Amino acid sequence: MILNLVHRAALSDTYRFQQKCAHDLKLKTTVYVGTGLLDNQQVIDMVKADQAEYGDEVGIWLSALPGMPDTQVWLLSDADKQKVVEYSIDKYKEVFGCAPRAVSNYVLDAQLIRMIKEYCPEVTICVAGCFEEGVKVFHGCNNSWYLFSEGMSWNPWYPSKTQSIRPAENEEDWAGVVAVPHLSRDLVLGYEGRNDFFASHPANVQRGLANEGMIHEYDFNLADQYRMQGDFNDGFSYYQIHVGSGWLHHNINIIDPDEVTQALYLETLQYMRKLRDEGEVVDMYMSEFAEYYKKTVPIGKADVAVGKDILYGSGKHYFWITNPDYRVLVDTFQGGSIGDLRPYAGKYESFTGVDSESLVMNSYPYIIQSQYRSGFKNHYVDGSRTTLLVEHGGEKKDMCEYPSKVQKVNRVGEDVELCLAPVEMVFGDDFGVKLQTVYTFKRGGQIIITRNVLERTDAKGELKLTEYVKGCYGFTEYPEKMKGIRLTAGDGESFDYQYADRNLVTEGGREVSVSIPQITTEVVLSALTAADSTEIADGTLFSPFYTMKVNYTLNDTDKEVSTCLQIRKMTE
Repeated sequence: MILNLVHRAALSDTYRFQQKCAHDLKLKTTVYVGTGLLDNQQVIDMVKADQAEYGDEVGIWLSALPGMPDTQVWLLSDADKQKVVEYSIDKYKEVFGCAPRAVSNYVLDAQLIRMIKEYCPEVTICVAGCFEEGVKVFHGCNNSWYLFSEGMSWNPWYPSKTQSIRPAENEEDWAGVVAVPHLSRDLVLGYEGRNDFFASHPANVQRGLANEGMIHEYDFNLADQYRMQGDFNDGFSYYQIHVGSGWLHHNINIIDPDEVTQALYLETLQYMRKLRDEGEVVDMYMSEFAEYYKKTVPIGKADVAVGKDILYGSGKHYFWITNPDYRVLVDTFQGGSIGDLRPYAGKYESFTGVDSESLVMNSYPYIIQSQYRSGFKNHYVDGSRTTLLVEHGGEKKDMCEYPSKVQKVNRVGEDVELCLAPVEMVFGDDFGVKLQTVYTFKRGGQIIITRNVLERTDAKGELKLTEYVKGCYGFTEYPEKMKGIRLTAGDGESFDYQYADRNLVTEGGREVSVSIPQITTEVVLSALTAADSTEIADGTLFSPFYTMKVNYTLNDTDKEVSTCLQIRKMTE
């Protein structure tokens, strides 16, 4: 596992404590100096002394200049962003005698990354977003933390030129830097809860009450879970520890005394050193990592993660995959349904700031999000997610009621195959069936969903399967305007979304599709196995979703059905 250890320079004893921890352990450290501290001689002398003695890498943490609005840099006007970039880089060159290679903040939108790269081509890496930090964190911070970067990768990525958290499709689409997230977040709680509590930041873990005084196994378990990701990514895994010094001294969010907080930080770094000594971790400066990443991970390669609950003992598994066409979360606790889907293939363009249409929103839109737009806690008919409906003798069962697990993950060329553990259903007449779900994630925006019938108690028992997708689009938990969306049935018949609860059934149909011009995305659900019918429906103003179905009947010799969920850019 590759480790980036990051500190932010400050005139404080706790910053010196952090630096001493890292230097005593001989861990490579990247230090960010804030824009406003580049003319502070005390800070510069301190940073230069550490750089000379210990080899620390020094980068820039961008912030607004005096006289500008007191806000985060990604929310400034176009002109002010450019001034910040130019001043910061010029001042850095004046102070350190060379160009910076690492420039960062919690969010760097596409516009800022372009400005940075154009003004200083030597910059090779940026901290550019916080994985799944958005609406839940916003509410948890008393509606005062305007950081929306949901829909991005949990791992390093190649940002596109048009939307900073969308991974680039190819070299031409690439913004020219390697982007990394701020912290490595919990791959279960990043979806279910406030991810800012549960990450590679021991003080945040304390804030989330996941320690008991000096006992903080969660910090070690999270690092081990990220090490495990190498099993699914040809040996590559990445971890970042990035703690501001203000968290280690008299922080009002933490109930433990400072000596405990500082001890947990030191023990976390000691664990990284232990893993390095065992050959399990390689520590790198951030720009060093960028060069390694560009040589090791090609643009367009799928990134995979398996998240296992390491805090509550629920046994839940989540599977994540991101590539230039989509980002998908498979919720195995809901029977292997898709609980989150970001349609990168639509190439939705945005940036943030007062001159943008998006204003504060740098999240990539979803077309399925079962946490924000309901989900199984109500029923399959209410909320945005997928499922399989299984019918026998007039009795219908929802696959979401049957928790599964990640059984196996395979890579075959550019494809990734996810096999889930089989689930068993028993109907009222004692008819039983064992089903296994296999996903094949392909480039070109295709997701193949195969349902294998492994066993039936009665070979001749009637069995009907419905592949079910209920979607919308959005950025938060609130619905967006659905008018303008076009729904098309298998025979080419189309209608506009009118909140009219209209349902169109096509006997013998093969596919249904939805075009969403607001995010330049088309979604197609098509049968790869002979189907009975397809259905497409709009919703109501009280339930503003679209529903897509493919219906199958299995005879006594049928062993599987396959359906393709395709995401592509909407054509005019």
